[in-house]
Amino acid sequence: MDETPLGRAEAMYREDRTCQDLGITVDGIAQGRATARLRLAPTMVNGHGTAHGGYLFLLADVAFAYACNTRGATTVAQAAQVTFLRPARAGDDLVAEAVERSRSGANGIYDVTVRRDDGTVIAEFRGQSRSLPERAEQR
Repeated sequence: MDETPLGRAEAMYREDRTCQDLGITVDGIAQGRATARLRLAPTMVNGHGTAHGGYLFLLADVAFAYACNTRGATTVAQAAQVTFLRPARAGDDLVAEAVERSRSGANGIYDVTVRRDDGTVIAEFRGQSRSLPERAEQR
């Protein structure tokens, strides 16, 4: 297995049915960084005609997940929050950029900005990660 940040991301993506099914792509992989992209489908908007918050959270969470898994250890979210700043609509191309802010032992903090492709900030997300101890058998 390729143990570079890109190699780890490619291995994760091969098993990531959610991203594949929703058309989310992941790129911009570097240590502590990742970018996820999504075109909002008409089925992803709520009764107000704006992006359902769950999809915005999901896109940010994807970028967060890939960024915090660039170092090798299996890393998961232990907490996350999102602030919705502006609406997005069906057809919008969204980009979520995750950046590692701090790491201490098994803990990390990551910020993710979700933008429309015109640069307009749609949401800000902060995730806290936890690296899992290596085990012979993952459940």
